[in-house]
Amino acid sequence: MSISEIFNPLLLLGIFVAGGLGSALRFAISKLNGFWPWGILIANILGSFFAGWAVVYFETNLTWLAILVVGLAGGLSTFSAWAAGTVQLVAKDRPLAAALYTIITLILSSTAAYLGLLLG
Repeated sequence: MSISEIFNPLLLLGIFVAGGLGSALRFAISKLNGFWPWGILIANILGSFFAGWAVVYFETNLTWLAILVVGLAGGLSTFSAWAAGTVQLVAKDRPLAAALYTIITLILSSTAAYLGLLLG
């Protein structure tokens, strides 16, 4: 993808809109809480699965790949919310829950991305 293609206003608008949708979905899902920040875990798994699927399905269409992976999946999944949830668990004196949440997030998100790749 050339520089002019990267800074194409329609591509940037597509990423902007898809990212907003992904972020709104993450916000809604993030309200599921309990022992762990379940909503963020679910959002990260879904975003990882969708990104894995889109990488294969839109392999030859870099425009849609950018819109869906960078925009939608990027808005839906989030490293910062995962990190904040982990820090909150530690602040509540739950270091074991924080460690397990970290391990589970990494394993399930990676597995979901791989399953998405297989299904793409």
